[in-house]
Amino acid sequence: MHSIDASTSISIRTPRRRLSDDTRRQLLARYHRSDLTQRAFCEQAGIPLSTLQWWLVQARRAAARPSRAVAFAEIVAPACVESRVDTQPAWAVEIATTRGLTVRLRSSLAPTVLARLLRDARC
Repeated sequence: MHSIDASTSISIRTPRRRLSDDTRRQLLARYHRSDLTQRAFCEQAGIPLSTLQWWLVQARRAAARPSRAVAFAEIVAPACVESRVDTQPAWAVEIATTRGLTVRLRSSLAPTVLARLLRDARC
């Protein structure tokens, strides 16, 4: 049989509570506005120090990643280009620019018209 004396400490783990993304963002904003150390802030906010540190790592990584936002812009073809609906699923021409713009054409264009189209699209 084991006995527990006064010098023995027992650690009881409480179940983790999952905070919403909004709450996490609010806590990070509060931390950045505070003049507290990470440890002092965590004690005040009632969150584990390791949790705050992990959130800060994730925030730094997210800030370092390039944005993957996709924007679509309608480009009107010059009047000299005949417009027709084709049932063929393949593209005759596909151009992907370094700025993330993809131009797909169902039929090929004269090089001068294609150059004008890409220039007008600010590629």
